[in-house]
Amino acid sequence: MNWTKEQAYAKLQDIYTDRVMQDEKRRIFQQVYRHLHEHLSDLAVSSGLTEQAEKQLQFFKEYTFMPGDNLFQSMRFVFFLARGERKGDQAETEQHLARIYKALFQPAGLKNPYIPDSFWETPLGVACLVAEEGVEAVYPILDEIEEVEKV
Repeated sequence: MNWTKEQAYAKLQDIYTDRVMQDEKRRIFQQVYRHLHEHLSDLAVSSGLTEQAEKQLQFFKEYTFMPGDNLFQSMRFVFFLARGERKGDQAETEQHLARIYKALFQPAGLKNPYIPDSFWETPLGVACLVAEEGVEAVYPILDEIEEVEKV
């Protein structure tokens, strides 16, 4: 299909429902939460979080919302960019992308994140690709989705 920006954003709006975005936030939360506990164990403080902090984190996981300037807000930002519902300036977009990449893919000993190819096939990966390179970058992915939907 020969996509226009408007058609691509409309398709991404159909794909990125609130449910999909919430499920992706929960998936990412689980990864970061597990990583946090692994590092606490590395530092011999496996019970390093207070009971109140644990309760608060469970609340954030359940409702997929975390107040303040954080990873969830960065995910929300790139999802809205991917849906064409938000326009961000380049500096703000880069700041949100850097937070996502650092939180998910930057080991302690590396200066830059290592992003696996499989990430670009996830809902968050596609949204980041749109935020980083524009909606035109996902036309091939949208073509694949169209093919699957025809079958």
